Amino acid sequence: MNHRECAYGLLRLSFGVIFLFFGIGKLIGGIGNFVGGMNQQFAGKLPAAMVMPFAYAIPFCEVVAGGLIVLGLFTRIGLTISGLLLIGLTFGVVILGEAPTVAHNLQYALINFVLLWFVDLDRYSIDRLLGRKQAPGFTS
Repeated sequence: MNHRECAYGLLRLSFGVIFLFFGIGKLIGGIGNFVGGMNQQFAGKLPAAMVMPFAYAIPFCEVVAGGLIVLGLFTRIGLTISGLLLIGLTFGVVILGEAPTVAHNLQYALINFVLLWFVDLDRYSIDRLLGRKQAPGFTS
């Protein structure tokens, strides 16, 4: 067993679980409640027409990205979705002036970067089981 591939799989799984279950939690709590809370939080800072569509998309994007990342299915797509989601979420917390949350999001973005950069180490995944060819790049 290659320790780099094992480490990659554990990090990918941990990262995916975070996205998956935060998204599920928002859906269980009621998407209307989540969107309403986001709209209140950004009142006077961003227009509701900008906040509400993004707020409706967040839980579904988290579930889809998290599920793909956990399974290692279309891993690049899942990591791209999570990366784009992190950009949007970070933009929002910058507007709110929540520096600790910005720093926290930057940590997630760094993990997302590492997972995407080293995706060719993704041995323990459905992508690998299906024989999907990894793009040339870093080799260990």
